[in-house]
Amino acid sequence: MDKNLDKLLSQLVKEIERVELTKNQFGEVLQNIKDRINLAKFPAVASATIEKGFTKKTEPTSLSGLRIAGIDGGLVRRRFRSMDLILIRGIAVIFQFGPEEGPNVEFFPDPFPEPQIRPMMLTLSGTELDQLASLERVAAELRVTLAVLEKYHTDLILVDGSLFYHPRDRPQAGSIVYEQFQEVLSLYRQVYNTTRKKGTTLVGIVKDSRSSRVTSILGDILPHIIRDPAIFEMMQGVDYRWLLKISRDCDILDTFLIEGERSFVFRYSSELQNTSNSPPDDLTSWASTIWVTYLKTARDDLPLRIEILADINSEEDVWKIDKALAAILPLSWQHPEYGIPTPILEADTRAKITTNETNMVIDRLMALSGLTYTTLEKRRSRNPFGGS
Repeated sequence: MDKNLDKLLSQLVKEIERVELTKNQFGEVLQNIKDRINLAKFPAVASATIEKGFTKKTEPTSLSGLRIAGIDGGLVRRRFRSMDLILIRGIAVIFQFGPEEGPNVEFFPDPFPEPQIRPMMLTLSGTELDQLASLERVAAELRVTLAVLEKYHTDLILVDGSLFYHPRDRPQAGSIVYEQFQEVLSLYRQVYNTTRKKGTTLVGIVKDSRSSRVTSILGDILPHIIRDPAIFEMMQGVDYRWLLKISRDCDILDTFLIEGERSFVFRYSSELQNTSNSPPDDLTSWASTIWVTYLKTARDDLPLRIEILADINSEEDVWKIDKALAAILPLSWQHPEYGIPTPILEADTRAKITTNETNMVIDRLMALSGLTYTTLEKRRSRNPFGGS
């Protein structure tokens, strides 16, 4: 068994070495040619973006006088015999930056708000339970976002995650969960409209994106670009098609973006066209006003996927995106290996629901109901022999 394991691990090491070598080779080529790529030459790409350049340097701005909020939500799910419980918490951390001193920090609704408790019916399927839990968390974050928009004058609101719902969270029209989904859509519309009305810039910070839109675009345009004999010679021996096929946007962009540099911007709606789970008509127009880019905020960290709600009609309007990125960049310089904006880090820390908090809720439930863990917990959760 040890020999078989060693053989498998050796094969894995070779595969990792192949990936890393190809990434390094590909990155060297792209670093040399990225400034020469003109996206306007490719009609299929030009329809999703309004920029000609492939990458662009972001210049950091002073944060003095800015009020920037970070919003996140926490979720814990506990399964019992007769029901499932979810604990959710949404919180905003608001940074007011002065001319010299450190920022003044406020919290909404509290520094550590009590988690809300929601029961879930076991008549739902496993997929529906997952969707309902996720939608409850999204709803909590959106309600906090609305409250911050109404209570504070904020220049920038950073939301932990996407500005649009994930396709897997959309239930079937006949599902019991569909009503909750409709409520979430309503909250999205309220947030979008209020953001526009208040003149605030709404930004989604996606830390671990699995998107492959940029890699797909590269796969479409590179065969045309390497027709240039000089570029063809540079790309000789680089299996870029294989690399693009197995890579995500963040992995590929990390090979050639430098700190403070971003990718071209593209419409969020261009990604939705590639899925069979298209959005309802009443959100389609909003999806086309959400712009996506990847910003390299730290030297040794992957680029962040950043989504920005903005009315952009021409390349001259891209300054609206760059203005937000110019503030995000200095917010993300705390560590060379972890380029997450400070307001998001603080909101994430306070949104997490700890094991102690969860156990306190369960203990209180038992005290009020007279039930015991034996009665509440599923069989596999109380296996006295240590199994799972």
